[in-house]
Amino acid sequence: MESHKDGHLYNQDKRRNLSKGKSINSSSTLSFTSQLSSLINTSSTAPKAFSGKSKSKKEDIFATHNKNTAKRAKRDLEPDASSTFEQKHTTNGEALDKGMWERSKRKMEEKARLYAAMKRGDVEDADERYAVDFDAKWAAGRANGKESDSDDDGADDDDEEEVEYIDEFGRTRKGTKLDALRVKQQQQRREEGPGILPAAPDRVIRGDTTQHQAFDLDEPRAAQMAELAGKRDKSLTPPPDEHFDGNKEIRTKGTGFFQFSGDADERKRQMENLENERAETERRRKERDGKLAERRAQIAARREQVQQKNAKRKADEFLEELSGQMPSAATTGPSDDTPASRATEPREQEEQLPGNIHIGTTQESAPAMIDRIEEAIKRDEEEV
Repeated sequence: MESHKDGHLYNQDKRRNLSKGKSINSSSTLSFTSQLSSLINTSSTAPKAFSGKSKSKKEDIFATHNKNTAKRAKRDLEPDASSTFEQKHTTNGEALDKGMWERSKRKMEEKARLYAAMKRGDVEDADERYAVDFDAKWAAGRANGKESDSDDDGADDDDEEEVEYIDEFGRTRKGTKLDALRVKQQQQRREEGPGILPAAPDRVIRGDTTQHQAFDLDEPRAAQMAELAGKRDKSLTPPPDEHFDGNKEIRTKGTGFFQFSGDADERKRQMENLENERAETERRRKERDGKLAERRAQIAARREQVQQKNAKRKADEFLEELSGQMPSAATTGPSDDTPASRATEPREQEEQLPGNIHIGTTQESAPAMIDRIEEAIKRDEEEV
């Protein structure tokens, strides 16, 4: 319920008083209109100011220098500039991985236990793996008087008392109680045997080693790999004989093209026939070459005979002409043995040449006969 005391604060309509202020009359309206028109005219006639941002001229890269170089050089020379080269990371080990920290801790503990066992003489270094001779080290420290309290390991002053003991070779020696105790422990270990001592690990990894367990496959994948290896190692079956098939190629075949059959027996028979044809062709070619060589020899011999006869005939004609010009030829007359008498004898003896070539010795000149012989040789070669 609303109190009557605050009733005037709620549900009250705020009415705007439009008549508040100056009254608007016609004179004020006219003055406002005239002033507005004058402002519009002045703004239209006035030149527009350039509102755009002026473009700065691009600086030349060769004219400008690197900025703040002098300041940086001065800062490097200041004494407090050493903070720039301070080490950024920390050395308290907080950034190390937790697992790596635990592994390092375990390794250090194992080394500490091994070192303590070696000092006590519980570990025999037969193969000199550790390269530490604690006996010599202890003896040197004792001779120099520099044996530390850690080497004593809480021993009493009674350990320094000299006693007699028998060493491993049966000799009576004199030394401290610590020496006697050490010799006694060695004899006990020797009697008990090497089985009491902790055995060295047999599967120690030394050097770079590939952890093949990381690449071991599961059982199904290993079976698949074994099956593939068996198929690979199996003896390969020879592929079937496949020969060239000219029908699969769309091209123009040459004159000597021959398509062999796909059947093995038929293909073998075709190849044998081709070999026989080749042998027959070679045999006929040799026979023809032999006949041609023989024919050429005969023609060359006949040509030489014709040339000799032609030379003899020309010599006879020359002698006949020479004898006709001599003055004694008119008085005596030609004898029966003169070249003139021999020239009057009939010379139309025809001689048979190879190839049915008839040559008249008096009716034809030597160049013409040679041409006819060469033509006959060409015809014989074409016929063969």
